[in-house]
Amino acid sequence: MGIVVLLDDGFVALAGDTGEELWQYRVGDNARAAYASHAGDYLAVETEGSETGPSLVELDPSTGEVLQEIAIEESSSGDSGIDAGAFSRNVAHGVRIARDPFDDPALRAVALDTGENLWVQQEPPECTTIEATNSDTTVGMVMGDIVLEGYSCAGGDDGAGLLGRDLTSGEELWRFEEGFGSSDPELNAPERRYDPLTDQYLAVRTQSGATRVFDVATGEVFGEWDGAVIGVLEDESVVIQFGEDSEYQRTDRSGTVLEALSMPHGTSRTEYPVALEGGVVGHGSDTRDSEARVWFHAWGNDAEPTNIDVSDAGLEDDEAVLSATAAPGAVVLSYSEDGTEGREVLLGLI
Repeated sequence: MGIVVLLDDGFVALAGDTGEELWQYRVGDNARAAYASHAGDYLAVETEGSETGPSLVELDPSTGEVLQEIAIEESSSGDSGIDAGAFSRNVAHGVRIARDPFDDPALRAVALDTGENLWVQQEPPECTTIEATNSDTTVGMVMGDIVLEGYSCAGGDDGAGLLGRDLTSGEELWRFEEGFGSSDPELNAPERRYDPLTDQYLAVRTQSGATRVFDVATGEVFGEWDGAVIGVLEDESVVIQFGEDSEYQRTDRSGTVLEALSMPHGTSRTEYPVALEGGVVGHGSDTRDSEARVWFHAWGNDAEPTNIDVSDAGLEDDEAVLSATAAPGAVVLSYSEDGTEGREVLLGLI
């Protein structure tokens, strides 16, 4: 389809290859909250109707047509309009996953239409392979029909784990645990970052360690790489960014290097590039004039990458935040100027 843009009163869908508006669903001041699954196959808007009362409107992602409108007891927000605090991507099939930072409860699944809990995980998972006295749920997220729960173990031995749960029942489907050795009160356990690469693969990163990639449907460890894995391609080759070596590599599952590219000068180290079947799209700025640069580097091309002209987008603000993501038909640059009054721009690269 393309990309769906969240506004403060609903959604607008754009074609990836042209930027043409495909559909929109906007409810004005009646908007209260919005929900979108990671894969984009579930979209819903919570509204506060003046006559009918609050309702949850589920949309067809392809057409924007209303699939169903369900009356709900109350709105989740008393303020008008959708903001970052009233938007959740931790949903699928009308179910939202919530995690309390104080582990009370550790994790729960909430039906969006009724607001009722489908299941509640009161306590963090007990560590089964590590001699630890306590555990803590550190993350809860949804990919497809799988709820991913990351947790840490401490006391005696330190460690961390990741398990997959069934979305609607909370049943544990698979588990992975690893130990770090005896606890050291002077050292913190390695912090983990959970990054979906596709609808199937999840990268679990540590600040200075390897990246481990999981198949979330089965819990299988797809592989482990020393650099930052930024993509798994259709042929199951893996794209890795090595910051210290200033290089991108495409390898097979065994780690054999299939192709390598040098990272261009000025590459942003705070944002991962977009890994494509044909190459890598990255961005950064020229240290001489701070001008924003975007480029495409094709696999098998030892020459300099192709610079993409983005001068008309007005990326002059040094404090602005630029990020990139792949969408069907395009790579989309998202540009947010500094400050609450700054504009937001989407720029599609075919």
